[in-house]
Amino acid sequence: MATAEEAKIEGDVVMVSMGSYGGKVKLLSVGEESAAEETMLLWGIQQPTFSKPNAFVSQSSLQLSLDACGQSLSILQSPSSLSTPGVTGAVMWDSGVVLAKFLEHAVDSRMLLLQGKNIVELGSGCGLVGCVASLLGGQVILTDLPDRLRLLKKNVEANLRHGNVQGSATVRELVWGDDPDRELIEPHPDYGRGIYT
Repeated sequence: MATAEEAKIEGDVVMVSMGSYGGKVKLLSVGEESAAEETMLLWGIQQPTFSKPNAFVSQSSLQLSLDACGQSLSILQSPSSLSTPGVTGAVMWDSGVVLAKFLEHAVDSRMLLLQGKNIVELGSGCGLVGCVASLLGGQVILTDLPDRLRLLKKNVEANLRHGNVQGSATVRELVWGDDPDRELIEPHPDYGRGIYT
């Protein structure tokens, strides 16, 4: 924990240096209602800048198994595609696993409501985050480049064919910089995500 001289008060917020990040972060007090903030802060502190990029996911594996939303998800990967320059969406990244679990936690703790919300995921990659958002009730459109769609569709079909899907999931092609199809922007999505996972 930071000493008094290491802490800096900005308004009602106490900022401290923690972990290997080196910058100031918000100090969360005991009993503060935002468990999501604490989860993300702890994740950041535990990941020193010199650590390996993926602690949860083996990118050499053909499949990732993960429990989410009361079921076991199986995400197929294509590690051989990583040798192609610019291809990142063929494997899972820790950021996708963290975001998927964050969404599940946020909905379970009633901090976030996805039921019936229109969600567009940009750069869906293997599709874990979009699948979880759909299981949590979102009307999700998962998008990626044309050469990534086959793997993405397989993962969506394999993980959302069960009867306990509260939302829906559709896979669409989207090349960044091209004009998007109307169904992606009208009506405006309630949530959008543009992190490659």
